[in-house]
Amino acid sequence: MAFVYVQNPSGAVFDGDKLELRIAARDGGKLHVTSTSATKLHRMLEGSALQKVQLEVTQGSYIEYLPDQLIPQAQSSYDQETMIDLERGSMLVASEIISPGRLARGEVFAFDRLKLETQIKVGGSTLFTDRMLMEPAALPINTRGVLGSFLYSGNLLALAPGGNAKGIYEAATSLEMMGEDFRLGVGALPGAVGIVVRVLARSSSVAMRLMDETWSRVRMQMIGAPAPSRRK
Repeated sequence: MAFVYVQNPSGAVFDGDKLELRIAARDGGKLHVTSTSATKLHRMLEGSALQKVQLEVTQGSYIEYLPDQLIPQAQSSYDQETMIDLERGSMLVASEIISPGRLARGEVFAFDRLKLETQIKVGGSTLFTDRMLMEPAALPINTRGVLGSFLYSGNLLALAPGGNAKGIYEAATSLEMMGEDFRLGVGALPGAVGIVVRVLARSSSVAMRLMDETWSRVRMQMIGAPAPSRRK
């Protein structure tokens, strides 16, 4: 399996940036893609930034797309559009972790806007669209029904259309669902193509641990190997 580390040479995402990332695995290819560090969203006083991610996986191929956390700094405004296009018989794991901001500077949900949208297509037909919009000034984030007392949120998709969706679901649900500093939930996606996992945590270390444990367990069901140690 090839391991690819994607690096933004500017060190952060700035006002007016328009970024596009296209990743494809074909003809039985297996690929792990991550970032070199967290994605920092700098303050944006005159506009916003946009990133588009396109992941394409053909039959017999496999992609892991596991970037480090997003850190939306105060006054940042960011849209992310992720398009996942799968053939039956392909597999994909994708995740994201969202930080509340630069906690060491006292920033807690001080950004202006964060919108994340993920669309999954199987065989060219849209199966699932997930949208999340955070605008703390319009709706406080740290309230019941949103994040409550938790600071970090995370999502993980494990997709295997035509594959072992039942085994993937059972592997994820074998994890502990609740602790003093976290909550974890697992849902089956329509069409028996895989699962979505949601995580809430009070610290980045707990959020990352839960995501890594989930990734490792579903990976065993998908390719027969646990998650490897990544050098960063």
